[in-house]
Amino acid sequence: MSDATRPLVADRYRLDELIGSGPVGEVWRGYDTRADWVVAVKVLGATAAGAATREVLRQHAQTVARVIHPNVAMVLDVGDHDGSPFLVMEHLTGLSVGEELAAQGSMKIVDVCDLIGQAAAGLDAAHRAGVVHGRVDPDSFRRAASGVLKVVGFGMDDREPSERGRLYAAPERTAGEPAQPAGDLYALGAVCYELLCGRPPFEDPGGEQGGEQGGEQGGEVVSSRGEPVPPSAHRPEVPADLDRLVLAMLSADPAKRPGGGESIRRALAAIARPRANPAALPMTGASLSPAGATPAPADGATAVYQAGVRARAGDTAVYEAPELEPERGPNRKLILQVGAAAAVIAIVTVGMVMWAGARQEPVVPEPVPSAAVTTTGPPATTEPPATTEPPLPSRDPSQDLVSTLGPQDPGGLRETAAPKATLGVSVPTGGYGTWLQRFDSALMAQQAAGGISPGVAAKAREKIRHAARKFEEGHTGPGLNQIAGVYRDLERAQEKGELEVTGPLVDFMRDWRLPER
Repeated sequence: MSDATRPLVADRYRLDELIGSGPVGEVWRGYDTRADWVVAVKVLGATAAGAATREVLRQHAQTVARVIHPNVAMVLDVGDHDGSPFLVMEHLTGLSVGEELAAQGSMKIVDVCDLIGQAAAGLDAAHRAGVVHGRVDPDSFRRAASGVLKVVGFGMDDREPSERGRLYAAPERTAGEPAQPAGDLYALGAVCYELLCGRPPFEDPGGEQGGEQGGEQGGEVVSSRGEPVPPSAHRPEVPADLDRLVLAMLSADPAKRPGGGESIRRALAAIARPRANPAALPMTGASLSPAGATPAPADGATAVYQAGVRARAGDTAVYEAPELEPERGPNRKLILQVGAAAAVIAIVTVGMVMWAGARQEPVVPEPVPSAAVTTTGPPATTEPPATTEPPLPSRDPSQDLVSTLGPQDPGGLRETAAPKATLGVSVPTGGYGTWLQRFDSALMAQQAAGGISPGVAAKAREKIRHAARKFEEGHTGPGLNQIAGVYRDLERAQEKGELEVTGPLVDFMRDWRLPER
């Protein structure tokens, strides 16, 4: 079937390749014939449910579309086609976490912390918007071309998880209760466990491998009473604080799990990049231990380590930074230094005054040498020419400004301090894909602060996605043209009062100049 004869969803999106399917619908790699770029189209089944159910699915899809976060796959459009609700999302070309796991097995601990931290941030944004995923597993997270991890595949109903999904589902979910944020965090803990150990916390959906007594099967440690053993039982180098966090996420009681994805992200960041206590004595990893019997925080945050008793190998030390309080009492060393400096200044000043008064000599201006010097005869006595300061060149203040969008307009985006670089001449650090991610983040921050019209922001975001696709395909010129179009749109929006003259987006654009045309 040729491109021209393939059916279009909503007279716009061509379905090119089926890339996934489930009980609710299908996911296609599609092509947006208007915006001229590749998208992912999720078509929800119309024949599998009645009109009331389709309306619920449509409302859920519209809710998912309101989740805007760098770690959540962007929903570009929501609509209805022949009675079937559909979503159009950005097409992610990277591997899913499940595919990476299948290809390489367990990952480095720091990489696990980074990936799960990004996933937790995305889920937290969804939960704050009132959206529950409900079907979290390793394939629920996929990389964009830039390497950023994004949450995908939000569940559109409360059906019980599939047989494979039960490996990651919370106990209350498998018991038939509706999906809740706490259940998503449990499933995220199960994914984290598998990334660390190369296997999920329970090999069978019931989580009863080993029975009541526990033991070993095939050389592997198994848990008793259906409770997971710490990841360090399978991988000794897993830090103790990461053990505690993962086990807290896998708690059978939802109330004992971390309070949200943000607390998980913060804890993982601290585990991956521990900060040393500058007040502590130099220590090696073997000389660090948990501070007494300090219990792990209820939200799963990282435990604090102090110098003292020897800890087991592999523990990660995370120190509390000392409080930045002013010193009690005077700083004697500083006082002596300041006093000595003041004394020297005073002595030099008095000496110069006394020396100038003792000379009593008139101040004679130094004669200006003539252009030619006579070598014979007495020196000629001539009046020194009057010295006049050469006129300073008139200086236009606008010479210190660089035009980025057109004629000068001090109140708009067009004129700004010297930028960091010129797009097209200098490639941004990390490449254009990373730069566009930062551009999109600045746009989101401007919108969150209420400094831009939602319609203008949505249009700019769509062009940013289109530009990202052009760069990904190696078309630098068309990608820069798309960026120039975004700049022009934002300039016009500012003239209409739809974009504030200050804010993170405006600051970002001031740092980058468009190439001269």
